[in-house]
This record gives sequence, structure tokens and C-alpha cells, in this order.
Amino acid sequence: MALIWIYFENRKEVSALYPWIIIVIMVNDVFVLSDFDRFFNYIGILLPLYYVLCSYLLMPFISFKQIRYKEIFTPSMLIGIVLIIYLTFSILNLLMPDLEDSIGYVALIIVTLFYYLGCCFIIYLRNLYTHTYYLLIAASSSILVNAMLPIQELYYNSPVFEAIVYSADIVTMFFYLKFLILAKPVENTDYPDLF
Repeated sequence: MALIWIYFENRKEVSALYPWIIIVIMVNDVFVLSDFDRFFNYIGILLPLYYVLCSYLLMPFISFKQIRYKEIFTPSMLIGIVLIIYLTFSILNLLMPDLEDSIGYVALIIVTLFYYLGCCFIIYLRNLYTHTYYLLIAASSSILVNAMLPIQELYYNSPVFEAIVYSADIVTMFFYLKFLILAKPVENTDYPDLF
């Protein structure tokens, strides 16, 4: 609720779609806390909707104009991508016995999560706006939540683990909102004319 209050304090800078994003994730969290396994099909619809809506709000910040692919595809970035893919498939392999009836929803969650992460990382790497590090924090926290939540709900139900997961979820939404509020175009971009 504090995030919605922050939104209303800064609604001139942020789209009216943001409260709907908060509502979607709150409903999703109710299903997760009620019974993750039983309501997974609903979670499998709400979570992709959340990522699509978040990505949609980031669209005005994404620019492929004058992109330098050698700046984006650096060795450290490629290693990070490989590690994220490895983490995803390792957790997927662990969860498959419990979620094999819902593989379509799992695939939808993974695809939309990667789309959202791609939007965040492109904006961060392009560095055409101020405060892009907020998106990096939001994306990293989102990876943490999506990696830990299914394990916590299906295998290792611990109050400490749960507190970490939901704290990271709040951090994700807070820094995402901070970026939407504070992001302004960077004045001096020293990109030469490539075209």
C-alpha cells in the first residue's frame, strides 16, 4: 500500500497503469500464500501479466537507436546471461516433478520474466536515462524472488526464507517505481553518429 501512496504522490511522472500492476501482484501474492500448488494456474496467468505490464511501462525508455552491440555483449554480460539461464533451467529441473501438469504456465512465466529482464538490462546498459541503476536493482531482486519462491513454497517452507522472498519482492517494486518517478534523459550522450 505504501507503493500506491508513493505513486499518488508522484502520479504526474508515472503512468496510471502502475496501480493496476500493484493490484495484479497483490492478488498473485494472495494465491501464492494461500496454496501455491493448488492455485499455480492462476499464478501462471497473473505473474506473466505483471511482467508484461511492467515491460510496457518501460517501453518509452528503450531505444535501439545507435546501439553498440559490442558494449552490450561484453564478456561479463554474456557470463551473466549464461548464469541466469543456468539458474532458470536448474530450478525448472528441480520443480518439474511438481509442476509438469502446468508446463505451459511455467513457460509463459519464464518467457515474460526474460522479456522484463531484457527491457531492464537494455535500459541500464544504454544509460540514456538517469537512475538506471534502480532498474538493475529491481531486475536483480526479481531474479531472486523468482528463483527462491517456488523452492520456498514447494520444498523448504521457512519463515526466514519467506521473509527474504517477500522483502526482495517489495524491493523490486520499490526500485522499479523509483526509476519510473526519477528517470530523466541524460543530457550529454557522447555517442557518435553511426548512420
